[in-house]
Parts: sequence; C-alpha cells; structure tokens
Amino acid sequence: MRLFYREDLTEIYCGDVLDVLTSLPGESVDLIAFSPPYNVRIRYDGCSDEMPWNAYYEFMTRVIRECYRILFKGGTIAINIPSVVSYQHDHQYNHTWADYDGQYKTHRVHEKVVGRGRMEPIGFRLFNILQSIDPHLREPIVWVKGESPEKSVSINFQMGSDSNPHLRSTYKLILLGSKERWYHRGGTGRRGGGAVPFEDYTKDVWFIPPARRRNHPAPWPKEIPSRLIKLFVHASNGVVLDPFMGCGTTLEAAREFGLKNIGIDISPAYCEIASEMCKEYNSKGK
Repeated sequence: MRLFYREDLTEIYCGDVLDVLTSLPGESVDLIAFSPPYNVRIRYDGCSDEMPWNAYYEFMTRVIRECYRILFKGGTIAINIPSVVSYQHDHQYNHTWADYDGQYKTHRVHEKVVGRGRMEPIGFRLFNILQSIDPHLREPIVWVKGESPEKSVSINFQMGSDSNPHLRSTYKLILLGSKERWYHRGGTGRRGGGAVPFEDYTKDVWFIPPARRRNHPAPWPKEIPSRLIKLFVHASNGVVLDPFMGCGTTLEAAREFGLKNIGIDISPAYCEIASEMCKEYNSKGK
C-alpha cells in the first residue's frame, strides 16, 4: 500500500483495498460509492476477476464491513452491481454458481456436455450482506443503460431458444445502505420540492447511457456518482470514497462539487490515469 497522489481535495492510494480501508480512520467519510469487480473474468489491470463464489462473497463482506466502519453515522454506501450474472462455462470455478447442476445434460454449439448453471444472484447476495451488517437500507436504484426505454443497451446477444429463451440484461442495481440511521449530516431536514426536487435523479429508475473508455474495461458514467452526491452529501466538508476507483470517475464527480475525495485501486496504471485527471483538472483552474 502506498499513497500514490495527494493534493488539496484528493488522495489516491495504490494497493490492496482491504489494506487501505483498514488504515483509514473510523467515521470519516460521508459517501462510499463504487462498482466492484463482478467475478466474471473481466480483464482489469493488476486484478484477477475469477474466484469461487463463496470466496468472492467473503471478500466483499470484509470490504463492506470496513466501509461501514469508516462512514460517518448516517453516511451512505452505494454499490453498483448486476442483479444476476450469467453462467460462464469457461470460468475456472463454474461449478460454484448458485444453480449449478452437475448432472444437467445440454449442448454447447454442437457438442453434448454434462453440467451447467444459469445465473449467480450477485446483487441479491450483496443486498443480504448489507442487511446483515446494518439493517438501515435504502430503496435501491435501477440504472437502465440508455437514454430511454427505447434506447436501452444490452451487450448480451445470446437469445437461447424458443423453448429456453435468455433475457438480455439492460440494467444494473445501485444498492444503498446507511450507517445506524437514515438521515445524514449537513442536511437541513427541510421537506418538499425545494429540498428534494421532482427531478429524474430522485426517482428510483435512472436512464443513463453507459460510459466507454479505452483504458478501462468497465467504467461507470460520471452522472451516477454525481447524482449520488446530490442525494447523500450535504455537509460542506463532505468526503467521498471509491474503494475500487478504476480511472477515477467518482473522484472527478466529487471534485466538481468541491468535496474531498479518496480513491483506492490495486493497479498503478489506473492510479496514474486518475492522478493525471486531477492534475489536468487543476491546470484548468477548476
């Protein structure tokens, strides 16, 4: 673990996420917003996205516990995650899928095979983990990847057959939990449209096109952390943390609100990209 970059608003740590989280002081962060690895063999730099599902959930439980520890009372954790991920027969631990049937007979292209799963309920598992650590959950958000229902995006082109169709995913969940209480510091407690406006970001379905970056395989759009900040950070000295920072999208959003931000990533390459973003931001006088 090392402090990779620091300036007035931003701290970037390069290292194992648990090593860094355990070093941070308790009750020091207002919002922790992140999109973790999904254990589906995405080619991240410096990280293997492939482990048995029980090991994945043990790892995420430890991460989430540490996140709650460093949140202020009333602080919010937001996790961007699919509700389910599709079975991957090439996954090294494919037999650990929740619905894996070792005796199931099927075809793969023209080859007869035995043993198959269909989906792992990752979002529902993490929801249960959140609830087991602190019952003060919030209404989850459905992020539809597109500008509208008619323009929603799916990257899955497997349709299955008429006797066994596959539904193409166009959304992810943003799971929300609060620490010990539902109201956070810095708010006025006012009610009504002047305090919580009838805008799209106060609905529980968000239509936001997916992000694309050549230097990261799974970025999320800046609009997501920006909306989360609008909803859950009202203290003038608010702090935002992303423990799976990637290229620094969450940090960039927090900087635009003038908030202190902390990023963690195991990849020096991603830390360099995020720190360069901060330097460029400063050079423009923003």
